[in-house]
Amino acid sequence: MESTGGGSRVAGAFVAGVCALVGLALAGFFVGRGVERLRAAVRTVTVKGLVEKEVRADQAIWTLSLRRAGRDLEEARAKIGADRDAALAFLEKQGFSDAEIERSPVRTIDKQAREYGQPQGPDPMRWILTTALVVKTSKVDQVRSAIGSADELLKAGVVLDAGEGGGGAANPRYVVTGFNDLRPQLLAEATKNARAMAQQFAADSGARVGGIRSANQGQIQIFGSDGNDESGPFSPTSTPVKKIRVVSTFEFALD
Repeated sequence: MESTGGGSRVAGAFVAGVCALVGLALAGFFVGRGVERLRAAVRTVTVKGLVEKEVRADQAIWTLSLRRAGRDLEEARAKIGADRDAALAFLEKQGFSDAEIERSPVRTIDKQAREYGQPQGPDPMRWILTTALVVKTSKVDQVRSAIGSADELLKAGVVLDAGEGGGGAANPRYVVTGFNDLRPQLLAEATKNARAMAQQFAADSGARVGGIRSANQGQIQIFGSDGNDESGPFSPTSTPVKKIRVVSTFEFALD
């Protein structure tokens, strides 16, 4: 009798286990079907929003670099001092205030103090002195006009040194300082453009564009009127007229 009761319990446990497995399998099947239906019900379209806006630089940075060489230190110092005074007078004549002009310190190089490149010949130019005047102003058009008159300095015996600290950078540089203030407006226009594109796709499939499911700001680039990309920190900024381009990616729900 005991043996018969034990067998019944084993059989009952086996049947219960089989029923549990069948239940789990059915539950997984129906859950999977539900997810598939949900995915089928959620339709989306991904589009790019493009906007381009032309803006003018609101700041100009113009560097007037000066260099003098001489056999005697005091002689070279007097020459570069006279050059700087002449350059200051020129800038004042062009309408720039003292507050718009930065004066760099005079840098002195003694060629005989170097361990290499010792001067040769009976009349070496031992001392090299450099300095610069930097104009930072919102008078962009005034800077452009002054550049055209810079030959007045040459006539006065002042030679501007193009190599002083330039490193190939644009001179002058024209900058859009209010770029961050333009960013929200540009992104809003890119969003509007992307929604219009999504509506075109939706119309072809008989759907309606819903809300934004995801968005990627994407690239914001600045180009000069000469076509150069000025987006990087060390890019040329040599034109006063810029074109800002925004390309953003959006995913819209389709109802």
